[in-house]
Amino acid sequence: MARSSGTMQAIILAGALAAGTIGTAAAADLPALPPPPPLETPAPIQFNGWYLRGDVGAGLNWMQNFTSSDAYSVPGFAYNGSGLGTQAIIGAGVGYQFNNWFRADITGEYRTGSKFWAKETYFNPVSGLNGGDGYSGSVRSAVVLANGYFDLGTWYGFTPFVGGGVGVAFNQFHGLTDIGLGPDNFGAYGSASDKSSAQFAWALMAGIDYSITPNWKVELSYRYLDMGKVSSNRIACTAGCTGEVQSFRMASNDIRVGVRYLFGEVPISPPLPVVSKY
Repeated sequence: MARSSGTMQAIILAGALAAGTIGTAAAADLPALPPPPPLETPAPIQFNGWYLRGDVGAGLNWMQNFTSSDAYSVPGFAYNGSGLGTQAIIGAGVGYQFNNWFRADITGEYRTGSKFWAKETYFNPVSGLNGGDGYSGSVRSAVVLANGYFDLGTWYGFTPFVGGGVGVAFNQFHGLTDIGLGPDNFGAYGSASDKSSAQFAWALMAGIDYSITPNWKVELSYRYLDMGKVSSNRIACTAGCTGEVQSFRMASNDIRVGVRYLFGEVPISPPLPVVSKY
């Protein structure tokens, strides 16, 4: 009986060893598992800050300090009114968005002819007659400005802003004529050749823009623009005038609509993490 028990233990031990050997051999025949794929790091969003802009609008012009050299040579001289008409505006520019509250750009614009008119009267004590002159012409301008803007926050895609600019206005006094209005000048007719000049210009502006997409924005703005002094050449007449010069300072209240396109992908701020309180 003891011999039979020993035989049984030997058989069990041999079976266990055989099973282990077969399992090891089978495991050795299986292919190795592939390594896990590397974690992909998303590329950072790039925003280079540059943008292009285009603008159209209207300039409601007005003049300051209107003078005529006739005021010093004609007795009884008086102004009877003067004014400037509206200009159409078309412009373009390139700029850079430094951060979410400050941007700057350089713009150039063409302003169509603004109608100029003036009336003057005088009394000639020698002839005892009243005299007068009616003036007409136009002023057209090209303006280049360096501008800076402060964005005041964004709500539902709307961003109000304020800004200012400095630069140069190239003004041309064009087609100036002088027509006699009273009996003393005997219907004199005169004209002046065109005169162009470069003047210091400056601007203050305020407006609001709206983000159609992260890259496209539309803008509505008001701008006060000072374009410096405008002067004519001397008026040459057939009779009755003294070679006078017209001059004034020119400024404008501008209403403009603009479009801006920002290059690159615009970063979107990630949502704030959710913090649970217990």
